[in-house]
Amino acid sequence: MEINYKEIAERAVTYAKQNNIILDYTEQSIEKVEEILGVYHDKLDSYDGEDGAEALWNVAVHFGIYLGETLLRMHLEEKGFAWCLREGTPALKKENNEIYPISKAHKRILNGPEDDVRSFCKIALMIADGAFPTKQPPFHAVRAIDIELESGYKEQNVFYEDIDKYILLIENGEEDFLILESADGFLQFYGVNDQFVAETCINLPDQDFRTYSIIDRSKEHLTGRIRFQTPYGEFTPEEREVVSLEILRTVVREYYANENYDSFIQKIPCVETTEETKRCMGLIK
Repeated sequence: MEINYKEIAERAVTYAKQNNIILDYTEQSIEKVEEILGVYHDKLDSYDGEDGAEALWNVAVHFGIYLGETLLRMHLEEKGFAWCLREGTPALKKENNEIYPISKAHKRILNGPEDDVRSFCKIALMIADGAFPTKQPPFHAVRAIDIELESGYKEQNVFYEDIDKYILLIENGEEDFLILESADGFLQFYGVNDQFVAETCINLPDQDFRTYSIIDRSKEHLTGRIRFQTPYGEFTPEEREVVSLEILRTVVREYYANENYDSFIQKIPCVETTEETKRCMGLIK
């Protein structure tokens, strides 16, 4: 059965109106949705068990679709975005670009202000409008890279010359983390300004994996743990694992330039963390 997205969005409008809140599909109304979802987050303890979880998901569906309909009216439709179903979840899609407002609304309810839907909508509009400069010169890339941002924005087959706009989102604190994924593993990083923590994972043919932390070679001897505060939260990496934007961009370039993961690892400054990672995951003692 075809989903009537406009009808679902109007249900959210009606619910808000019953609580003296006007939702009119404008940028200002996104602020009001943020407040509504915040109220549900504050009352999480009232939603126990499967029934509670289902009720919160239903709220996320209605207000997520409202956000999606608002984004469509605020340029996304004219830029070519439209609703589609991805593994059963509605998303806004244009070619390889996918935006998941329902997932974001659900995360806002569960996680609180760290998943602010205002930032999510701002990023979606900026990406759709091509508001980011391209700094990277084109070169011969051998990998097909898919990206995912903390906000839930996903895009397939991102070219190297386009990746810097996503790095810029992390650098400016607009997004918390970026994942670059290829067929045989991924590279992820988080941070802000000129300090980042980056990790990479290799998927092996036998279903096993290896992980590595990117390091600053000039600080290779500094293995003590430090407190590292980012928009994504506080972490305690080794001091050598906090790298500059220049190092990060070099690693990203090598990720695109080396189809063989072993070759990639040989060309970047890193230390293996497989045993530590597996221990944290409970795979080994």
